[in-house]
Amino acid sequence: MTSSALKMKVVAGLLLAFAGSASAAVYTNVPAGANTGLPFASFGNAANPSGDSPMVGQVFSLTSSSLLSSFSFYAVGNTSASFQLNVAQWNPDTNAQNQSVNTVGGNLLTTTFNAVDTYNAAGGYTTLSFENLGLSLNADTKYIAYLTSSDASVTGIQLSRTQTAADASGFGLGNAYNSTIPGQGWQLPFNGFLSLQYTAVTAVATAVPEPESLSLMMVGLGIAGLIARRKKTA
Repeated sequence: MTSSALKMKVVAGLLLAFAGSASAAVYTNVPAGANTGLPFASFGNAANPSGDSPMVGQVFSLTSSSLLSSFSFYAVGNTSASFQLNVAQWNPDTNAQNQSVNTVGGNLLTTTFNAVDTYNAAGGYTTLSFENLGLSLNADTKYIAYLTSSDASVTGIQLSRTQTAADASGFGLGNAYNSTIPGQGWQLPFNGFLSLQYTAVTAVATAVPEPESLSLMMVGLGIAGLIARRKKTA
């Protein structure tokens, strides 16, 4: 084996040894694609009693700790309104499906950017996509991901939903909630157990090497450098 090949093997081995494993998972309750068959109650900021809900969200939980990378909802029709995504902890000890007002914890995430609105003319819906979130979520903890809008003129937006107890991926809990008018709490919508149509992507964080491992890596890189210098001298 030549010194150049040996150097490459050393470097490649070190990178494989110290680069943590990363994996991604996609959760959706519309694996065949979003649709507009079951529109949800109106979302918006119109003055009451307009029937608008200023916050509409989906309760979910993860079986393992992960990073929430992206989240998408689907709106009926073509909309280019401004939307923000918020994530807060749901309070399972005090919240109930049959009570009129539920509460959530403080926001863990509020996007400072609007959703990327992509209209699908064939399907008749707009994907409201939020990317590069990087929010760390704990296992077996209930959260709610919900929409708000900073645009006071937004009114009558309908979100696509599914009539389901829980989606097959195990992410969504089959509970879509809307804020009570005038938005002081959360309640289960009148039409029962359902989920908003959504797609979420999570990723397992890349492992960070321990200090001892970093020292060993530096030694290995030094050996690779020594090999390169000897070859140059020769």
